[in-house]
Amino acid sequence: MSARSVAAALIIGASAIAPGAANAQGRVAPPRIGFAVGGGAMYGALHGSDFSGTSAAAGFDATAGILLRRWQLGVGYDHAHHGREGTDGGFVVSNLFVEPRLSLGSGTSRLTPYAAVRLGRAMASYESVVGLTDKASGYMAGVGGGALWSIASHVQADAAVQYDRLSHDYGTGGYADAEKGGRASARFGVRLTSTR
Repeated sequence: MSARSVAAALIIGASAIAPGAANAQGRVAPPRIGFAVGGGAMYGALHGSDFSGTSAAAGFDATAGILLRRWQLGVGYDHAHHGREGTDGGFVVSNLFVEPRLSLGSGTSRLTPYAAVRLGRAMASYESVVGLTDKASGYMAGVGGGALWSIASHVQADAAVQYDRLSHDYGTGGYADAEKGGRASARFGVRLTSTR
C-alpha cells in the first residue's frame, strides 16, 4: 500500500470519527457557571439573656453570588427592626455576610434543597430613652437550610430557615462584655439566575 493510500485512509477515518467525538462531547454537561441575585422578606426572633425584652420582627435580606456547579458563593445583607424594652424607636439589627450555599439535589427536578453557612459583620443600634443613639458592631455566624422551587425560566422561589449567633460590642473594649445571643429566622423570597 502506497503512502498516498495510507494518508487517504487516515483522513477518511479521522473525518468519520470527529463527528462522533463531537457528539460525545456534546452529551457531557459543561460546568455551569453563572450569577444569581435574590431577596425577600424574613421574620426572626432574638434569644438569650442579653436580648431579653426584645420582640420578634419582620425584615428583609438580599444576596448576590457566583454559581459554580452545585455551589453558590455569595455575599448578602439582612435588616430587621425589633421592639425592645427601654428604647425609643426600636432595636435595629443588621448583618453583612458571606454565604456559601451547596445544592443537595441533582438539579433535575423543580425542587432543589440546599444548605448554607453565613459568616460576617453584625451591627446593631437603638435610641435610648434619653434620646442618644447607641451603635454596636461585632460578628455573626450561622447555618441554614432551604429549598429553591423553579417557577419560570431563570426564576426560583427561595424559602429557608436560619440560625445565627450574634455579638454586638458597644465600645466596651472586650468580647466578654459584648452583647451576645442567637437569632432564629425564616425567610421567603425570589432568586434570579443567569443559568437555568
